[in-house]
Amino acid sequence: MCAPGVDHAKRRVYTYSVSGSVYVFIPRGWEIPVQTNLSNLNRRRFLAGLTGLTAAGLLAGCGGNGNASSGGKKGLTFLNWEQVKGNPLEQAIQAFEKDSGTQVTIQPAVTQEYDTKMRTLIAGGSPPDVMRINDDFVRGFSQQGALLDLKPYIEKDKLDTSQYAKETFEFPLQPDGSHTAWVLGYQPRLIFYNADLFKQAGVPLPPTTWSSQGWTWSDFEAAAKKLTDPAKKQYGALVYLDTGYEQTFTVNHGSETGIFSKDGTQFTLPGSKEVEALQWATDLTCKDKVQPPWSMLQQDNVQNQMFAQGKIAMMFATFGTVPYLRSAVKDFTWDVAPPPGDVEQRTESSVIVFCVPKKAKNPDQAWELLKYLASEDGGKLLLQGGAFTPINLKAAAELAPNGKAPEHIGLFAEAAKHLTATNQTKNTIGARELYRPALDTAYNCEKPVGDVLQGVKSQVENALKG
Repeated sequence: MCAPGVDHAKRRVYTYSVSGSVYVFIPRGWEIPVQTNLSNLNRRRFLAGLTGLTAAGLLAGCGGNGNASSGGKKGLTFLNWEQVKGNPLEQAIQAFEKDSGTQVTIQPAVTQEYDTKMRTLIAGGSPPDVMRINDDFVRGFSQQGALLDLKPYIEKDKLDTSQYAKETFEFPLQPDGSHTAWVLGYQPRLIFYNADLFKQAGVPLPPTTWSSQGWTWSDFEAAAKKLTDPAKKQYGALVYLDTGYEQTFTVNHGSETGIFSKDGTQFTLPGSKEVEALQWATDLTCKDKVQPPWSMLQQDNVQNQMFAQGKIAMMFATFGTVPYLRSAVKDFTWDVAPPPGDVEQRTESSVIVFCVPKKAKNPDQAWELLKYLASEDGGKLLLQGGAFTPINLKAAAELAPNGKAPEHIGLFAEAAKHLTATNQTKNTIGARELYRPALDTAYNCEKPVGDVLQGVKSQVENALKG
């Protein structure tokens, strides 16, 4: 889950308070009051060793428990890591309550050290019936037997799974065939571009459909060179800041696995095709000088600010960037295009994942809520937030510009047919804590990407053992 438009490579998340408001600080990301929409915050880098609170302490004052009920109605409890009130998710839950007669007790959002507290709740005896889960934790919790297998529900209801974006829907599938989490939506990554700068430089605009015609890596690089103006401190492209580029560009260069092997035990990023892809992206800075230097990208939200200021012509970023740019861009036309094609033309997507703990007291009602939120009606309500694409294909198909940029916002829905996903491991976060900081030396043009990745390969694979 990414900060608006960015999944940063810094390794720590801190919380602090100012005048009574709690803030989450993600280096090279955003500082956002917790009462705002945090659906795009990247939770992948919360540290496993943070001190958690007891389940009893966390639930104090929640106003509900695993047997939530009111007036004899069926009930369930729901926990998110962001505030639900005032968001489209609240509207979708209210619609479910009306249709089903089930009361959903929404527990106060846990915005600090969520991952640690989630572990405490799952390990305890009374977890919420439905709770948000960090996508990197799904495999580990599944192997521990902590998550309810939803496959029996899918089969019992004879659910038509073709209504969902395939790659995203299959994300929670485990090697044993169990389906241990539920994806409500996803945030595909596309190329955001400044159409005015293209026209000023006489560069043909990127394709408006998912096509690589005139939009290969060579085409992209050539356009970036023409769009770069050192005198104006204007850069043609920004690719390597959003860490979704690791999987996207390696797979598009012919890698079969991307970052990790299919069984999650090997670190495949140091392979030849993978290294070539990352080195190509790095050379946009180190050789071609068309990408902002790594040292310029350490400030919070700098990439979105630079794009909004007309200082970056093309930027690889998630769907979650759209609301920010709609607000911040005032004086030029911007749009989106698919990633440039090489061997393949795919894109990685962040996923919005919820789970039902195995110890949940109301699993049947929890399933009904999740099923509704992934339905066409539920997806249409969630789409109003503009933070992610609903997993339901019919709901996602309603993505439309409605007079607002980007004109080709429908490409985010089309991305469902072109997705790639990082293979799951027992310890994805631990692995990333090792190789991403090491890559800074490559991004700073001090060492080749291949040397860096080979140097940490054994450490990363030891981490993958769990």
